[in-house]
Amino acid sequence: MLKKILLLAALVSSVVLAAGVYRFNFTHDDIYVVQENGQVVPLATQDNTSVMRTLFSIYTDKYWQIELPDSGLKVPLTELKNDNGQHFALGRYHQGEERGVVRVDYPRITVLNFTFVEDEMMFAVPFSVSNQGSGVFWYLGLFQMNTRYGDIKQLDTLWVGDRVVITALNTDEPFDVTSSLQLSYLKHSVKQSMAEKPVEVIKTLLEVTPTGFVK
Repeated sequence: MLKKILLLAALVSSVVLAAGVYRFNFTHDDIYVVQENGQVVPLATQDNTSVMRTLFSIYTDKYWQIELPDSGLKVPLTELKNDNGQHFALGRYHQGEERGVVRVDYPRITVLNFTFVEDEMMFAVPFSVSNQGSGVFWYLGLFQMNTRYGDIKQLDTLWVGDRVVITALNTDEPFDVTSSLQLSYLKHSVKQSMAEKPVEVIKTLLEVTPTGFVK
């Protein structure tokens, strides 16, 4: 009986020791998650909880993902950044030889009064895409969100410009059913080089439907 007890104790000690070796030899950086689109992402970058919690007060393991207009690649937002007073939700991607960054100008999230369905919200927000090239390509995204479960669906995307500076985004009828957005931004004039700060003021009225932008 004593031998059986000693054998069992030795076996338990071995299991505990093996678990300890595994824990200290495999960090979060060694563990990768394969997403639905086939992207392989280190577990260390899985910080979607803080993004969703900070922006929407939702505790969830789901990501807010931005779909790139040209490739359809979905990039999860995993960081919150303050860049010289500008606040962004940021996601990084790697597709083939291309590496890039998506930045969402989240302080400009503009809620649209299209739906009165419980736990659903529609909103527009500017975002940029940049890669190894010199361009910073700005878009306006239209999203639908389930505020209970944290599901965010990208409904449409509208091209704004390269290296523009967005200054304002507002609903045209803030107290009525929204059908348009007022977008203001600075772009480079024909006399400017792209290396200069844009100075030409653009103000445009964008028609919106519950399914997308009217282009």
